[in-house]
Amino acid sequence: MSYEWARMSEPGATLAAFVFALAGSLGAVLFSSWQRLDLGVAWLAACAASSCARRRTLMGAVETFGGTVYVGLPAAVFLWLRDRTSEGLETILALFAIIWAADIFAYFGGKMMGGPKVAEGLSPNKTWSGIVAGVFAGAAAGFGCGVLFHASPIISVAWVGIGILIAFTGLMGDLFESFLKRRFGVKDASRVIPGHGGVLDRIDSLMAATLLTGAAFVAAPQALAMLFGGGR
Repeated sequence: MSYEWARMSEPGATLAAFVFALAGSLGAVLFSSWQRLDLGVAWLAACAASSCARRRTLMGAVETFGGTVYVGLPAAVFLWLRDRTSEGLETILALFAIIWAADIFAYFGGKMMGGPKVAEGLSPNKTWSGIVAGVFAGAAAGFGCGVLFHASPIISVAWVGIGILIAFTGLMGDLFESFLKRRFGVKDASRVIPGHGGVLDRIDSLMAATLLTGAAFVAAPQALAMLFGGGR
């Protein structure tokens, strides 16, 4: 992911951008594995700021800082979520289920139904019908999570809403990645995965949904624990 970002954003200084982004991401993940996400974010910000010193324009500095955080923060938050006490594994399973369902149905729904484009200038293949299909699939996956975690009827309804929110956030994360590639004039983040592009192309939805979920757990940890049967 660090290499792909460096390759897209700074083709003339890929190695330097890669080293700073990788150092920031690895440090953030390491701190997160100790459940010190705060220190991980601080380290990531320090590496991003150090990398900014290489740039000669304000926009270049913003891109470098934002890109380093864009790569490292979701990885650190993802690990932090997984290592959370009793609900960590359930959280990750729910994220996977909702994002995978949304991505799959958005792709096939858009292909089969077609219709108006979401943003043809950014991604000519994304349609509103695909977005709607993906959101409905996310809602269904959310309901399935409620059943899997033996939620009460009221909590199951909450799971449907969470599925909608996570699915839509993930699909917007995919669109944001398309915006980045459009800005940097590349078709794919890389060719690491033959026929699919790069790692960033494959997990952009998960990255956005991970940040949303992490923010939700920070804001209301006890309330969210109820989704998993009281956080047992």
